[in-house]
Amino acid sequence: MPPQLIFHGLVIPFQRHHLLVYGPDAAALGEPLFGPPVELRPGYRLHHRPDTLLPTAAIDDVGQRFEGPAAYAWIEQRGDAYPRADAIGTLSAGQAETVFMRELDLAELALFAAPVGEGDRPVRVALALEARAVPDGNALAPVDCPPELELFARAVPCYRLSPGIFGAAAAAILSQVLSTGRRDWRLTFDQLDDLLEQ
Repeated sequence: MPPQLIFHGLVIPFQRHHLLVYGPDAAALGEPLFGPPVELRPGYRLHHRPDTLLPTAAIDDVGQRFEGPAAYAWIEQRGDAYPRADAIGTLSAGQAETVFMRELDLAELALFAAPVGEGDRPVRVALALEARAVPDGNALAPVDCPPELELFARAVPCYRLSPGIFGAAAAAILSQVLSTGRRDWRLTFDQLDDLLEQ
């Protein structure tokens, strides 16, 4: 089995999306679909058919093989320079597949998560959310992705949500983040109070 990227977080279904939630208050946000921990993999849309490949390995033009997180990094950093390199993995529905690198839309990165040891049943993650109270007056704030997620930072927005607003207010905020795709929204507790009073 190739090396995996394991992350101490959980996946929570939210509306038609899945959230990757981590931090000391993650369990308070909702009932997880699975995790912690979770297995993370990138996904790339295929150019010539409506499917997504989740790579597990890559083989460059001279036969050098990269697996797991090393393959993810190689594809992100060098994949476009090797169009005839092989990308080996599974389609989003679970079937094994090998394609040339040029068949992948490397501009469009997605993040998928699965229960550890069950990588054949992944779900696409729409948002990474740190559930943590910080004394800065922000109910919601953009944050740098944790080191384990840095490679996937362009695939999902990363935010910190204060556990003081879990519930209906959090649902409304998360709906707004997901519908707009914004990565820079900052909402103070004062602004949140003003919104709730309207």
